[in-house]
Amino acid sequence: MRLARENREREPIRGALARLAAHETDPLAEAYKSALRGQLLDDREAGYRAAAALNRARLEFTDDIADIKRALAWLSVAAMLRDHPAWEASWLDATAAWLDRFSETGERLRGLWLGALSMAAGILLENDEAIQRGADVYRSAVDEQIHPEGFLKGIADLDDTPGRYEAQVSGSCALVLLAEMAALIGLDLWSYDNRAVSVFTAVTYTHFYYFFPEKWRWEVDVTRERTNAIMRREGAFMELVNRRGPPTGIEQFLAEQRPLFCLYGGGLTTLTHGLAPAKKRRWRFW
Repeated sequence: MRLARENREREPIRGALARLAAHETDPLAEAYKSALRGQLLDDREAGYRAAAALNRARLEFTDDIADIKRALAWLSVAAMLRDHPAWEASWLDATAAWLDRFSETGERLRGLWLGALSMAAGILLENDEAIQRGADVYRSAVDEQIHPEGFLKGIADLDDTPGRYEAQVSGSCALVLLAEMAALIGLDLWSYDNRAVSVFTAVTYTHFYYFFPEKWRWEVDVTRERTNAIMRREGAFMELVNRRGPPTGIEQFLAEQRPLFCLYGGGLTTLTHGLAPAKKRRWRFW
């Protein structure tokens, strides 16, 4: 946040601030932006608006990925209000209820997002069991689901099934969020690998086919227009990747996609992560 405050007139922060100021029709998106304004701009009234929206929030559970993602986004709003005067302890009870509401059975992509929800809720609740459950989902994915080539087994590799690239992007997003959230509490998942296979293996695969969709072998008719739209919708996690281990060519991706914003995929990440801290200067005497 400090970097964003100090570089308001510098790109990509300036463009991201314009996105922050834009009105949203989705109450969740508007609540997220209000909470972020409260944090970034010390706008206390915006924080109160976010708190009011959170109090009105109701999830109609259908137990699918979309519900899990929206619950995760609401937890992001709550987390940003933790130090605001409007903070209410009842939100922790709602968090625990949301976490308990989703069953742990289902297909693999849903399992990754449930792991991300568990990690987020565990951090907010200071619940080690929920945190470890999320970490176990991550490690299991690295050990068993990420193919050495980079595709997510059981998620992307279903021949001629619609939505396979979307699923690869979504799974990569969930894994990146798990690693980044864990890092906030001192748990290093970013460096976890299994015989050199890691989250970066999946992200590099995802990133490559963004530029070369015609080579995607799991379904037909994947176009550059489609991969662009998918990343516009859910690719905000790539700003986190750019901080941790950027794949070759990410500069072009960022030039095309910024400012990146996904409610459940890290938020307005171009604003919060678009500038990297300056590297410490190494002094030499020769």
